[in-house]
Amino acid sequence: MLESDVKIASMRLYADILANAARNGWDYAPEAIVSGSKRHFDEMKLQLIAAGYEIVPVGARPHCPRFDTLASE
Repeated sequence: MLESDVKIASMRLYADILANAARNGWDYAPEAIVSGSKRHFDEMKLQLIAAGYEIVPVGARPHCPRFDTLASE
C-alpha cells in the first residue's frame, strides 16, 4: 500500500473528525490540528501494519528477486 494513499485516507478521516468536533462546538488551535493530523496518520499506519499491510514510500521499488531474474534474461 502506498504511503501517499494512506496519507490521503488519513487526511480525509481526520477532516471528518474535525468537522464533527466543530459541529459540537469544539475549537482547536492550528498547532493542535497539525499535531493531531500527524498523530492520526502515524496511528493509522501502525494499525495497517498490525493488520498485515506493508506501507511503501512513494518512489520506492519493492525488491522482488523473481522479477529481477526475469528482467535479466
